[in-house]
Amino acid sequence: MYNPSLPHYLKKVPTPTLIVWGKQDAIVPVECAELYQQVLDNAAIEVIDNCGHSPQLEKPQAFQDVVGKFLGSLK
Repeated sequence: MYNPSLPHYLKKVPTPTLIVWGKQDAIVPVECAELYQQVLDNAAIEVIDNCGHSPQLEKPQAFQDVVGKFLGSLK
């Protein structure tokens, strides 16, 4: 799932970005989220514990909490 040109494209994203990841994601490891955060200039990362690949489905309240907090910080 790695695309060598992805860092090049992500560097061009000026928008504040929230990366939400499941700590126990068995499909794409959390290390990838950390790499994305390093490349995005304006990114925050939230890792949800006891969660796999689909935080919005597996932990909807935790997902809503981190998204709400992030959106509130943009005001």
